[in-house]
Amino acid sequence: MYKFDNNNEEDTESDKSLAMSINETSQDVLSIVVRLCGLTLLFIGMWIAIQVFQEAISLYRDPTNIERIAKAIEEGSNIDKSIAPIRDSILGEDEEQTENKSESNPEGFRISYFIAWVVDLLLLLLLARIAIMAVKTGGELALYDAQVKRLARQIVNARKKE
Repeated sequence: MYKFDNNNEEDTESDKSLAMSINETSQDVLSIVVRLCGLTLLFIGMWIAIQVFQEAISLYRDPTNIERIAKAIEEGSNIDKSIAPIRDSILGEDEEQTENKSESNPEGFRISYFIAWVVDLLLLLLLARIAIMAVKTGGELALYDAQVKRLARQIVNARKKE
């Protein structure tokens, strides 16, 4: 005849409750970390969006700020210098008039200026898109538990209907 030892049964129950407690604690800590990361990402996205908005407003108020980008594009590509002969031949100007005009008026038609506007606006749009994605993702992570609980309720309700 075999006798059961009641002490061993109690130990396994306490081990199971200890394992459940550690599991729940680790899930709670992980949930807090995910929420903090989500809030951080949310605030970073908001900060980027505000900076993009301020830059757009500053370009609206003072469009001469685009000159730095136009000069950088011209220095890097020499696009204005390479298009100048084509422009002059289309307009039918002589070389002497062109040299005198370029020395007296360096601020003629510059394609680098328009390219700078396009590049700047595309960069602002890219940064705005990144800010929107950061805010969306940060909000989803901050509300992680709420979404998981809602999904669990929907699964339970679906099981009840079956």
